[in-house]
Amino acid sequence: MISKEVIFTYDFHAISTAYFVNEASKIQSSITIVIGNKKVNAKTILGVMSLEIIKGDKAHIIVDGIDEVEGMDKIKYLVNTPPSN
Repeated sequence: MISKEVIFTYDFHAISTAYFVNEASKIQSSITIVIGNKKVNAKTILGVMSLEIIKGDKAHIIVDGIDEVEGMDKIKYLVNTPPSN
């Protein structure tokens, strides 16, 4: 299990959230996003949207499983790189 604090660099609206969840779903490990007292599965669009992530929000990301190192690298990339239109 790997846990890291991240800071989101862009707002998560419908398109960016869908992109994030789609890419997170390609990772075999479980991925959890924790913001405040909310804890959600990063592979569910409703869960991620319920966090109402905006630029500058801090979160703990927990990746646990067979590809956790690569998974955490991918999640850190997704948090820092908004989808291109």
